[in-house]
Amino acid sequence: MQGFQETWTSGFVPQISPDLVNEIIARLADLGLVISSDGEILGVIANPNFRPKDGISRFEGRRIAETLAPESIDKFALRLAAFLADPSKTRAVEVNHVMEGLQKTLPVRYNFHQIGESDKILLLGRDLRPIAEMQQQVIAAQLTLESDYEARREHDMRFRVLMASVEDGMIYVSLPGGTITDCNAAARGLLGKQGGDLVGSKLDQVFDSKDTANIVEHLIGLSNEGPKAKTMLRARSPGRTVIMHPVLFRSGGDQSMLCRVVAGAPEPLKSTSLQDSLTGLYERSSDAIVFINAAGIILSANEGFLNLADVTHGIALKGRSIVDFLGRGTVDLNVMLENAARSGNMRAYGTRVTGEFGAERAVDVSTTHVQTGAAPVFALVLRDTSRKEAMQAEPQQLGKVDSQSVVELIGSQSLRDIVARTTDVVEKLCIETAVELTSNNRVAAAEMLGLSRQSLYVKLRKYGLLKVDTDD
Repeated sequence: MQGFQETWTSGFVPQISPDLVNEIIARLADLGLVISSDGEILGVIANPNFRPKDGISRFEGRRIAETLAPESIDKFALRLAAFLADPSKTRAVEVNHVMEGLQKTLPVRYNFHQIGESDKILLLGRDLRPIAEMQQQVIAAQLTLESDYEARREHDMRFRVLMASVEDGMIYVSLPGGTITDCNAAARGLLGKQGGDLVGSKLDQVFDSKDTANIVEHLIGLSNEGPKAKTMLRARSPGRTVIMHPVLFRSGGDQSMLCRVVAGAPEPLKSTSLQDSLTGLYERSSDAIVFINAAGIILSANEGFLNLADVTHGIALKGRSIVDFLGRGTVDLNVMLENAARSGNMRAYGTRVTGEFGAERAVDVSTTHVQTGAAPVFALVLRDTSRKEAMQAEPQQLGKVDSQSVVELIGSQSLRDIVARTTDVVEKLCIETAVELTSNNRVAAAEMLGLSRQSLYVKLRKYGLLKVDTDD
């Protein structure tokens, strides 16, 4: 051992057999070529994991220029000449090989090395296909962002043109404060406001509220009566009476209201009872509405659910369980009913609905515990999100993973290590979501994730998610 150390420290490398040299070179690089000074390939060495190894073995005996794409021939020739002139100042060269059986070229980065005093040159190459694929993904993501930005600009322009061309006044109001966020020129004319004076004002500052104590609550109550609901208000500035048609909607999770403003006397309003309104909502709603008991048996379902589940007639649902149509069966049912029974309702639970003929659709389910007599009844509102899911299925996102931090790892770590770190983040996110959806019911969370209870505990402990002070 003492002699071996002195050999290395004195600047001498011990003799290595040719077989070991080949193996060492193959492990250091993806591809190794031994060429002569005039560019003839004398030998080929490839990493055991390199593909396509068979195509590379056919390079031996050919001139390297014959294996290169046209744009790479002159580049390699210039770099080879520079190496022969001064090996110490020669940089690596990136070229594309033309391979038989491959539709695309094979990008490789070569470093030049001298072999003793002979005219033979060793090229150690690194396969650039993983880097090229990642660059293509980055370009695709950038193109998608630019496309979304242009689509948003086009949508905004159409909205502005529509607002300017409508003869009726249009006012957008944020709730619950009642602040006017946008309006058109017709609304400013009717309410005696010019320029942007109307935007940023509150409704009780624009309208006379003597007859109506709270204008915002009054308009919200009217909007529940349907699209024909209207009320008469008097504008403060010109003292003009206008008719308001309020419509509620949600945007970005916040509730807003669109008010159509028309000058003139109001028409008599037809009163509608709450029961009639709810019945009409149940029958004509585009969302699927289902009433079930505590065991999951369907009590009634509207036309929207029949369309969602591909059921011909409501009679076919009599006595059936909602479990027959849920993607995860009893796991979904237990999670929804337990949370709704505990807190009264559960919002936006994501699952899939399987139709009578096996077709699946992604849905968001809102569950409400309805107090009707002694037996508990649960109302399920299912909204089809399959189109939204298809639009979001672009290969450019890492979900909640910080893509910037992943990009910063490129160059400092291998692709395998980067993918492993990203996988840990996604796994932790899935476990956190399952635990949150099941209100820390670890048995239900394990069933939802397809894990054993012991495996779930191991992963909870691994990511620091195990809470000792909570029960299953």
